Amino acid sequence: MKKLFSLILALTMLLGTMSLGCAEDAITIEYPENMQAQGFVEPVKLDKMPERVVCMSTSPVLALCNLGVKIIAAPSSTVVTWPESMADATLLQLAHNSNFDIETVIAMEPDLVILGSTSRDTYGAVLTDAGVPVYYVDAGHTVSYESIKAQTEALINAFGKDTEAGSAMLKAFSDLEEKLSATKEQLSGKTVMVLQSAPPAHYIQTKGGTLGSMAEMIGLTNVYENDATFMAPIDYETALDLHPDLVLAVGMSPTGEAHKALMEEDMANNPEYWNAIEAIAQGDIIYLPVYFISSAGINVVDHITELADLVTAHFAE
Repeated sequence: MKKLFSLILALTMLLGTMSLGCAEDAITIEYPENMQAQGFVEPVKLDKMPERVVCMSTSPVLALCNLGVKIIAAPSSTVVTWPESMADATLLQLAHNSNFDIETVIAMEPDLVILGSTSRDTYGAVLTDAGVPVYYVDAGHTVSYESIKAQTEALINAFGKDTEAGSAMLKAFSDLEEKLSATKEQLSGKTVMVLQSAPPAHYIQTKGGTLGSMAEMIGLTNVYENDATFMAPIDYETALDLHPDLVLAVGMSPTGEAHKALMEEDMANNPEYWNAIEAIAQGDIIYLPVYFISSAGINVVDHITELADLVTAHFAE
């Protein structure tokens, strides 16, 4: 009887330890406040750390890589280069592809799919019906710094709380914000026009555009306002009346110098107009590479830092 009792006790302790291990390995991914406001309230709960994650949005990819999460597929991108840890990942052709076959993702047998919020009723519905856990992130051409920060904090809490990687990312946000408090003082009163161009087409951004929001964060005041949209085709007559201290110009070129060459070639076709904008005539224009067009997650910290350094250096000349 003693041997039988000892065996039962040992089995009970083993099962208890296994249950405790499962509970400790469980993952809960909460939604930040901005996503809860969009109706994403219930957290995603997983029994263990996912090992086959498919990201159908670019914004969480870099943070997840830093946290050691295994990503088996992610969007192809002209804006960001994915790290070596994703060398074996499948690159999904999602950009401007309204006919993407979601069954391709289901066939990968993912244990978690991270999806842009705008696809909830389309791809999200199909994935849920197939029994695939889905976590939604803020999506769209413009994802704000605050949204990226809140999303990153939620991912850190789920996958890397109290880890060095998580702490490093949180410190990067706080270091940037400390830097910007000084930058805003330096740039107080300075105004900006934000041009996004694919010559000969030119668009102008409000402070709600990706680059426009970065400019506002570093302390510049945008001279263009439009309640209907963040970006619109430039109205040439209106632009002449804006009189910015600085023009920020961004396009699809990989470097600022390459975009400068394209812009100067196009401006040469109508020099009287472009030189009528005093900032351009005086050389108060900074040309920027493609990665200032759209946000791709935590690298927004590096991009805002770079912009702050470029602009403060320009005005210090």
